Amino acid sequence: MTEIETEIEIFLSIDEAQTTSFLSIPRSDIERLAVSPFRWIRYVMFAICGARGDLRTTPNGSAVDYENTEIANGEYYYRPSGKLSFCV
Repeated sequence: MTEIETEIEIFLSIDEAQTTSFLSIPRSDIERLAVSPFRWIRYVMFAICGARGDLRTTPNGSAVDYENTEIANGEYYYRPSGKLSFCV
């Protein structure tokens, strides 16, 4: 029997009214690739969106503790602080 892969869901939160499912990353990949998982996810989102921002546990909450190395299963929200500029 194989173990079910846990996905960490990242939502792009443009503002209080506009949030969309954006990225799903296997937890095992995050654990394998990152010593600081929240910093790594923030970097990945910056690289994709072209805008600095913060990772949050709720759409309108405060930023996560980037020093924390334990990532919980579930959803996280990336709130960009600048204009998005996706590469096509």
